[in-house]
Amino acid sequence: MTATDTAPFGFLTGAAAFLRRSMGLFGKALLAFVFILVAGIIAIATAAAGIALACFAVMIRLVGTRQEQTAPDNFADQQGITLEARQTPRGWTVE
Repeated sequence: MTATDTAPFGFLTGAAAFLRRSMGLFGKALLAFVFILVAGIIAIATAAAGIALACFAVMIRLVGTRQEQTAPDNFADQQGITLEARQTPRGWTVE
């Protein structure tokens, strides 16, 4: 060993440091990939739920019973309703 040589196991120490750093980078990349994957799955699930809800609403609308809109019974008894309206400084008022 010479006076300028600081570590007798320089190659192994450097290789371990490189392995440690590369595994840290790989772990960060894997974590980022998992976050993106989970966000995509949530987006697809939300879209599927929205489409299912829309389909269900259309089915209810198409399958629902049809009722004729009729006038109320007391409407035929009355001759008609006349409302009095007058203009005020704040707009129209119906009495």
